[in-house]
Amino acid sequence: MQDRFHNKYGEQGLVVAAVDPNGDDPAGVREFVKNSGATFPIGLEDPETATYKAMIKNYRGLNPYPLDVVVGKDGKVAYVGREYDPAALTAVIEAELAK
Repeated sequence: MQDRFHNKYGEQGLVVAAVDPNGDDPAGVREFVKNSGATFPIGLEDPETATYKAMIKNYRGLNPYPLDVVVGKDGKVAYVGREYDPAALTAVIEAELAK
């Protein structure tokens, strides 16, 4: 999914990044990258950090992921989605890139 947006909009300035909540398994992330061919950065989130715990407070359930976030050129959050909605993401990305 991320590669789809990275490949389509990367040259227009879109930066795609992913965060894996299983910070204790960097080997698993490397294996994912190898198998998927992902070309965007993937960070590791340690579930014991204050950031992760703050996210959990805002979402029902144990894991706030998957979460799609689009941040505009102005640094403001333009979109947050808990369910993958490619049409909504495309619309927001295109609107933000057009600014």
